Amino acid sequence: MTTKEWLMRGWEINKEINTLLEEKERAFAFACSVTAPTDHERVTTTRRNTSEDKFVRYANEDYEKEIDRRIDELYQIKLEILSAIGAVNDSTLRKLLVKRYLQFKTWEQIAVEMNYSYMHITRLHGKALQEVKML
Repeated sequence: MTTKEWLMRGWEINKEINTLLEEKERAFAFACSVTAPTDHERVTTTRRNTSEDKFVRYANEDYEKEIDRRIDELYQIKLEILSAIGAVNDSTLRKLLVKRYLQFKTWEQIAVEMNYSYMHITRLHGKALQEVKML
């Protein structure tokens, strides 16, 4: 595994967590949605809709467990990456690495925030990768 691949581990987990959060919201909204019956439909009412209850419980509990598990994994990876970044001597390079691999910012965002050109950021990134010591 290259240094860049090692540092990028958090990106995929972060994307997965965001996807799970979106899916949880979608599932919960679907479970809570109500449709109005038409005049031709006969509606019988019960005190509880068990399938809806199960779906809401699934949307809340099962998604939460998976999201929490992935967040814990991301937290551990971020700690490893932070430790490796902390060993870099140059503060500019550390700042760039934190923005990219812990805050998950794009190169364009980093260039604007650090007041450098895109090309200069990519050059600095190459230099920063050489200074990172994987754990």
